[in-house]
Amino acid sequence: MFDFIPLSDYTMYFNYTILVMVLVAFWQCNTGISLQKNTATLNAMWGILFTILLILYMGLRPISGNYFGDTSNYAKGFYDMQHSGKPFEWQWEGEWLFYNLMNWFAKNVGDVHIFFLFCATIYTGCLWLAMLRIFKNYYYIPFLVILGMFTFWSYGVNGVRNGMGASVVILAMTYVNRIPVMLVLCFIATGIHKSCYLMIAAGALAWFIKNSYLYLVGWITSIGVSYAVGGRIQSFLAKYVSLGDDRFSSYLTGSGMIGEKLQIAMVFRWDFLLYSALGVFVGYYFIFRRNFKDEYYHWIYNTFLITNAFWVLVIRAIYSNRFAQLSWFIMPIVLIYPFMKQRFWQNHEKMLGAALLLFYAFSFYYNILK
Repeated sequence: MFDFIPLSDYTMYFNYTILVMVLVAFWQCNTGISLQKNTATLNAMWGILFTILLILYMGLRPISGNYFGDTSNYAKGFYDMQHSGKPFEWQWEGEWLFYNLMNWFAKNVGDVHIFFLFCATIYTGCLWLAMLRIFKNYYYIPFLVILGMFTFWSYGVNGVRNGMGASVVILAMTYVNRIPVMLVLCFIATGIHKSCYLMIAAGALAWFIKNSYLYLVGWITSIGVSYAVGGRIQSFLAKYVSLGDDRFSSYLTGSGMIGEKLQIAMVFRWDFLLYSALGVFVGYYFIFRRNFKDEYYHWIYNTFLITNAFWVLVIRAIYSNRFAQLSWFIMPIVLIYPFMKQRFWQNHEKMLGAALLLFYAFSFYYNILK
């Protein structure tokens, strides 16, 4: 366990490490070597090593609610299972797979840090494998874009179930030519966190209806609708839509803040909307302005638009970032995919470097400056 690192500096070390990696990648892009085979091979080897180190660093973190959010709540649930005296029994209710995994580790392993290490392996490992499957030996820069998302660390140490489930969905989306594998992974993801149903439903809709212009118009329309009558939409969903527990409605109505030390304002999040708009614009630019014809990219972009539009409709909800995150998990692929699959400019590498800094700018402000 990395308990020799001050809790107040733990997250900071991760953020500054990513900053250094982004700056090195930016230098590689500006020198024109980033997409050369030798550089890509070295970066790929470093990517494997860093992924292992990150899993250890994230998974073996100290238990602290003040610095790692729900880590302490997960740990409490783990210890309650461990000391309950009840034998392990398979459950099929709620987020059954996550519950059964936690219960099994509590009963048979007994070390909560090993359980968190397992969670970090699923969360980070699935994203690493997904980028490897999509981009082969050139996966490092796309994976770095994922690591540089401003919520990446948070969903490894705070929203653990959400992060694990969404990562499995992202991996599932790489098996477009092996539908049975995709379906099994989606089934696993919903057993980890029920919010994955939205990602899967969005992907299924985008699979059959492929008109990106339709989804783009829908996303733009959702902003106006949400701004005008978003409160009514949230009230309707809270009353009539159930995901098997009360969490969804409590987020929409604000009752989930009762008893919480930190009270969150239920306001229209223009900052998060601007962040999401970056992904919307990049996809629009390559598909509609540069005529980038790639069926897989269109599917990914459309899925992103659907999931993000849903969040826009409930943008005032408490913890609305948990809804936004379902689309933000997809956004790194939307941002970086065209750069890695086709050369659009004579100075393509320099444009890639500039884009990398732009993609990281919000994270730099939110996680380091702010």
